[in-house]
Amino acid sequence: MRTGGFVQIFKDFSNWSTVAAVPHISNASNKISRVFWIVVFFFVLGMFAYELYILISKYFSYPAIIFPVVTVCNMNAYKYRVVRSNSAFSDLNDLMEAYKNAVGGGLTADKYGLKDVAGDEYDLDSRMADAQLLEAYKIPESDKTAGLYSYSDLIQDCTFSGQPCSESDFTRFVDPVYGACYSFNDNPSLNYSVSRQGILFGLKLMITVTVGLGQETTDGVTDFLPNTKLAGVRIGVYARGTKPMLDANGIDVGVGYQSAVSISLVEFLLSKKPYGTCVDREPADTDNYQDFTYTLETCFDGCKQRDTVAKCGCANPRFALGPGDTPCEPTKAALECLESLKGSQTSPTNPNIDLLRECSCHPPCREHTYTPTVSLARFPARGYYVATESSGGVGSCSYKNTKFASRNTCQRWYANNALTLQVFFETLSYELYTEKAGYTVSNIINDLGGQAGLWLGLSLISCIEMGGLLLVTGAFCITGGRIQIVPDADEIEKDHRIKDVEDVKKEIDHMEKRQNSESDDDDEKDEGEAEDKKTQ
Repeated sequence: MRTGGFVQIFKDFSNWSTVAAVPHISNASNKISRVFWIVVFFFVLGMFAYELYILISKYFSYPAIIFPVVTVCNMNAYKYRVVRSNSAFSDLNDLMEAYKNAVGGGLTADKYGLKDVAGDEYDLDSRMADAQLLEAYKIPESDKTAGLYSYSDLIQDCTFSGQPCSESDFTRFVDPVYGACYSFNDNPSLNYSVSRQGILFGLKLMITVTVGLGQETTDGVTDFLPNTKLAGVRIGVYARGTKPMLDANGIDVGVGYQSAVSISLVEFLLSKKPYGTCVDREPADTDNYQDFTYTLETCFDGCKQRDTVAKCGCANPRFALGPGDTPCEPTKAALECLESLKGSQTSPTNPNIDLLRECSCHPPCREHTYTPTVSLARFPARGYYVATESSGGVGSCSYKNTKFASRNTCQRWYANNALTLQVFFETLSYELYTEKAGYTVSNIINDLGGQAGLWLGLSLISCIEMGGLLLVTGAFCITGGRIQIVPDADEIEKDHRIKDVEDVKKEIDHMEKRQNSESDDDDEKDEGEAEDKKTQ
């Protein structure tokens, strides 16, 4: 009895409710129609629940800005002591000897062609950089490790927002130009973020660029390669998943300074065709950087690599190699070919490659970049004695440190061989550049929905109802009314509306009989009164 009462309550509710599809579920004449409207109801209910979840999640997310990946590389790619003494680096050492002879004017002949360009400093440095790249690429990774800088060689102290960080917070990779590089916050399992701006709420590193007590050891062998121009590190700041383009976008940080790099986030959201030209990725057959987020730089580098392979018959290790590409050998012919690809902006016969016209590269649809601002200060200040907890380097400038004759000697060593780096957000606000169509399909739907709701009272359910009407009308026209969708006997028997109609009909019939009976009685009474009057 109680269950039936609740059922009746819900039936009554469905008759006057304005909730989407509920009246149709209750008043459906057959099972197919009822199932259809139940599906519609749960669809719109699910869409509402999804939008509600997004809004609530956004409200309680308390968003913070994810800290970018910071990559640090020693600008001296390999330890010269190892290059001179390790047989795995014998070819690279021969190159260094040829370079020193070319600079000193004593070079007679060499396989790299350094003698031919020794008279021009720029050409010599460019030829030497390419030759070093090709020679180093030949060395197997396992043999190359001995000549690379380890984490403890390079980074002496690390803190983030005042809390210490360690080697586990860095990811190591080998760059073809700069050797071993270390990227902070690159591991997907890490989630370093900031909720405040300023120099106190970022990454701080103390870095040493040499191994030992000076750029020259006691035996007079320097750790720096003869062609290394600068003492310092090359850093890159970029979003996680982005390929570090240190040659193109890196920042040089020299020893003897504290470099404060304040950054601000810039986000680009571009439109795809037909409103724009952006792409999510380039075609797979030309994408040499599939493990990284697509950027214009990765597309340009892939294009330059294809141009190199087409014109020189070999690939430049400076860029990622494609399937089947063979790296160039460190020969004079290969080096001259690589040099010819750099072109001349003033030469009509051998111009630079036009990346915008010849590469068919399009900007990414979504990109995060960081705009840096660098400021410098001397490090260490006169009278400041460096303190560090690192046990892998030369240690602090305290009286307990026996590696130096005096604390002043220690301070001078740090001034010549060390630097501090701080990376932080200048502001937590960010710039957003959005490219979008002036009038999209979504705008049309919204405007049509607004006008239809205002003038006709139409909603999504109304459109579904009209669609159902058109479907049934079309079926009727096609079949000529031969196919009819009617409820079966069981559905008719259980349909409360039919029962209600039958009850109403019975009640009306009863009322008509009663009215007829009363009318007959009144007529008989009137006839009797008329006869009595005649008798009198």
